[in-house]
Amino acid sequence: MSSTRLKRIGPSIATNGARAGHGHVLLGGAAHAALLRGVDEMAALVLPTLGPLARTVIIAGQFPNSTPEILDHAATIMRRTIQIGDPFADMGAMLIRQLAWTVFTHVGDGAATAVTLAHALLHAAAPPLAAGADPMAMRRGIERGLAVARDELRGQAQPVESAAELARCIAGIVRDSALADTIGELVEAVGPDGAVLIEEWQGTTTAESLDGLRWNSGLLSPYVLGPGETVGRLSEPRILITDCPLARADDLLPILEACNAAGERQLLVIAPEIGAAALGLLIVNRERGILDGALAVRAPGTGARQAQIMEDIAVATGGRAFLKERGARLSAVTIADLGRARQVWATADTFSILGGRGAKEAIRRRIGETKAELRALPPDDDARPHLRERIGKLAGTAALVQIGAPTESERAELRTRVEAAVTAAHAALREGAVPGGGGALLACVPVLERLADDLHEAEALGVRLLARALPAPMRAIAANAGIDPSALFAAPRVRQSGWTFDVLRRQWIDAGEGGILDPFPVVRATLEGSVSTAVMALTTDALIRHKRPAMAKTP
Repeated sequence: MSSTRLKRIGPSIATNGARAGHGHVLLGGAAHAALLRGVDEMAALVLPTLGPLARTVIIAGQFPNSTPEILDHAATIMRRTIQIGDPFADMGAMLIRQLAWTVFTHVGDGAATAVTLAHALLHAAAPPLAAGADPMAMRRGIERGLAVARDELRGQAQPVESAAELARCIAGIVRDSALADTIGELVEAVGPDGAVLIEEWQGTTTAESLDGLRWNSGLLSPYVLGPGETVGRLSEPRILITDCPLARADDLLPILEACNAAGERQLLVIAPEIGAAALGLLIVNRERGILDGALAVRAPGTGARQAQIMEDIAVATGGRAFLKERGARLSAVTIADLGRARQVWATADTFSILGGRGAKEAIRRRIGETKAELRALPPDDDARPHLRERIGKLAGTAALVQIGAPTESERAELRTRVEAAVTAAHAALREGAVPGGGGALLACVPVLERLADDLHEAEALGVRLLARALPAPMRAIAANAGIDPSALFAAPRVRQSGWTFDVLRRQWIDAGEGGILDPFPVVRATLEGSVSTAVMALTTDALIRHKRPAMAKTP
């Protein structure tokens, strides 16, 4: 991945008399000014990416003669920008960078909106701070305003139930209406907890619903296939499920004897490794007609996650998982320990189990346990996608999107967008959608103004500053479309709940009827994240940078 360093041109930082430690400390107003300079530089990179008529940013390649990246995705732009030239302003820049990436990873969208809100709030607060306003009282007012605005947003949220509504919620993320429609259909089909698997490949972008359980883990050896075959298929097989390596023929012999005694002639082995002797035993028994078909596939996952997946497969197929952590002994396997399924197929890269014969009550119980584990995790926990994928596979509700594009960088950029769109669509399906295009935030302004009228002046100031910042995303969207924001906000529909401005049609519309929607969790996360970052900067009174160690002199 390429990165860039923005170099600042101009004089070194002035400290207004607050200089200490040979230029390594800034205090008071000088610190606030430096933070704001960094925020300004980062905001200038992503404000042009807001809205359907977004501009682009070109970032030079990391290596000589490498192709520059052309980006209009705010989170990726922030991720690529690793430093700006002014070391004190860089602290403000990195706060904004962290805000953008955190919002994006949590809810899949909203990075540019979060940056825009934080930037507007800090600029609104700068004059009263310079005039001597109490930053802590200002913070309390902003946070009271946040609580009220969040409740107002929740009141605006409407359920999202159809694929078409989901597509409208994510159209601005993928910037491709056909792809948005496809993702909307897939997410509607798999439900709020279903898995949408995303892969890169060399062809064109495709999508499909998956029947049964599928893993990106293929054959342990191609020698279990017949001559010229690339796909192995089994019908009504028995299934051995273990995370124990199968090194010796004796490891598999009890399983083959159990199958032979029960008249079972098709066997799928799921294990992390298989040795030559064990593999040879499978092949010899197939060639002699003792088995009609035998496949050995690599156990998906690693470590603790592999054990969880093995348990999932066991529940889905009605078998038993033989796990190392439980002291598993394959010599004790009986035919009742082996899972069953209607059909299995496997390639060099994947395998699928269709029509697992596990008890439905056991599968529901396993799904319930996994959902409870998911609910207990914090929103930013890396385990959440893994748990959601397991739930989707257990429920038999999964889909696959294969990302194709002419170049590797285009595939990577499109994959980022599709992953973000899937995250946002899931969020909309769970908690609903609000008017998009900044309309939901704008509709919060009247309630904040009423709140400010009921507070004493110090906290009322903070509430009014937040109210002044909320129109900023819509202003930026309009400006990117070449529309004068001052004329836009003179219209009678301004701040009316349920309405937003459509910059393509250049008119105020009912957001639901016009299809301009944002997932409620995305808008809530952008508001919360931007306020958190802004109040952190507002209440900062000192900046300290590390002195770089002197270079050793050559003797």
